[in-house]
Amino acid sequence: MAYSVREERQSLANSLREELSQAERVIVQLRRDNVESFLQLLDSIEDRFALLEASGLDLRPEQTRWGSLHGKLQREAGRVMRVVDVAGGLEKLRKANSPAAGLWWHLDAVVAANRRHLIRRLGTTTGIIISLLAIVWALLTYVFPPDPDTVAASEAISSLQQLAFEGRWEEALAVIDGAKAKLTKPDPELLIWEAVILEKIGQNRRAQEALAEAKALTPASQQVAYWWTLGSIRLSVGDLAKARVAGNEALALDPDDPQGYFLLASVAEAEGDTITAIDLFEETFKLAADSNPQLAVIARVRMGNLLQMPANMSFSGTAEPGENEEGSGE
Repeated sequence: MAYSVREERQSLANSLREELSQAERVIVQLRRDNVESFLQLLDSIEDRFALLEASGLDLRPEQTRWGSLHGKLQREAGRVMRVVDVAGGLEKLRKANSPAAGLWWHLDAVVAANRRHLIRRLGTTTGIIISLLAIVWALLTYVFPPDPDTVAASEAISSLQQLAFEGRWEEALAVIDGAKAKLTKPDPELLIWEAVILEKIGQNRRAQEALAEAKALTPASQQVAYWWTLGSIRLSVGDLAKARVAGNEALALDPDDPQGYFLLASVAEAEGDTITAIDLFEETFKLAADSNPQLAVIARVRMGNLLQMPANMSFSGTAEPGENEEGSGE
């Protein structure tokens, strides 16, 4: 008799393990035609645990698996409910499987609770963000008001980037003239933009004057930045050859300048010279890793994108604005 009882308990344990395995398989591929049987299977697993509770068998592994299933049901309650809704809704299934007491028969309540929690969390986060923005606004407005010259130059440069992309050179010059009228002192970057745009419309003498003024306003310690700023703006309007010249000038002043290498890498990428671009982005990453981590990350991402592209794919398939226009000298 004792043997028969042990055999029955072992059989129940084996059935429990089989049902756990089945439930673990089904939960990842729930469909309208199997979701009800899946919920019924969970009822059966719970019943087997109740029958085996006092048996003395070591069911800790099975309890762990059962706990994982519970956790997965709660984490993915929304996904399960979408399948249940297609199958007619949980209320209908509860009535057909009374008393339907298990957690799985009340996942609609779990979804509702999760939604309320999310709304509260979003509300709290939004409130914090709004408070921080209000503090920043107050600081900038009353404690540390922004420099009017900086604001005027920044707004103009933001507009120039779009106008240059569209090749609207005359409108860009009008924006520059408007910004210059607001400034109390010249802005070097705005002057560089003016020079590059003047080059695009063939006004080389005025362009050289603007560049000379911008360079004179730039401190000696920032001359490298002057060159790669000039090169970056020239690159943005499609003047690849002149952008390369500016990048080389930056590296002539500082052979370890990561921005200069990044500029030359971008020129090589625009020209479709993949191997050179990858080498230069790699050099940028090495030089910027400690001094400019953000630039290092950008360089590594750009290099990774190039490495993933087919070897015969051109990276300059999209024409830069103004690239068909006649080039002009320095």
